[in-house]
Amino acid sequence: MRRIRFRGDRMIGIMLFVVGVAATVVHMASVTESGLAEQGVLAFQTYGLGDYVRPESLAGIGVIGLVLHPLNYAVWLYIALLRWRKRKFAAWCAVVGAVTAVIISVVIMTAALAAHPEVVEWAQRGISAP
Repeated sequence: MRRIRFRGDRMIGIMLFVVGVAATVVHMASVTESGLAEQGVLAFQTYGLGDYVRPESLAGIGVIGLVLHPLNYAVWLYIALLRWRKRKFAAWCAVVGAVTAVIISVVIMTAALAAHPEVVEWAQRGISAP
């Protein structure tokens, strides 16, 4: 019975990691310098913060995101492979990797928006809906 559950865990884990490759590429595209700039323009327009000016630190923030996303995927895949080799359940590694990827994206986007003094000032005044 355990062997059947282990096989199922491995099959589900492999499927989740295959989906994770596509999700990693999507997350990487959203944290490129141009992707972050597009999101900044949209935020400035939505909340009436004036004209968007690309901060100098945006390229560095984007590079950090581009490095962290594939690193996150590789680390969790490696952990899963080690666990499967020891005949332990590891499909949960793909789920934890996905949650970590979302957190990385949120932190990168927050850092990109926080690079604008207008956004920081707006947040300190109190955030109001558009």
